[in-house]
Amino acid sequence: MAEDNKPFIEEVKDYIKVEVDILKISLLEKISKLMTFVIGIVLAAIMATVAIAYFSVMLFNLFNQMTDSVFWATIIMIVLFIALSIMIIAFSERLFLNFFIKKVYKLLFQSDDNLTDTTADNEKKHNNNIPQQ
Repeated sequence: MAEDNKPFIEEVKDYIKVEVDILKISLLEKISKLMTFVIGIVLAAIMATVAIAYFSVMLFNLFNQMTDSVFWATIIMIVLFIALSIMIIAFSERLFLNFFIKKVYKLLFQSDDNLTDTTADNEKKHNNNIPQQ
């Protein structure tokens, strides 16, 4: 009786090995997508910081020329940065957190198979609605 089950047990072991390999490949793909997203966000943040720095210098020079005073130009820039900081803190959940959560969820938990299946289903529904000639 045990000899009869031996081929079945070997098949189950092979199946489990294949499933583990598929899981490893899927995990590697999702981690690489997530790392690409994180690196893109970091690069975008660095470029945005540089752009804000240049924009700040330009605004400071503009306010300096308008007021003819470095002191008042500095005060105006401080007020603008405080207002910008308050706005970012107030709207950070809507602006950043929800976006990142949706993006990470999409990268980790939605498979490409689901996307192609729904596309095929939508095409079938669309083709069924077209009258045949």
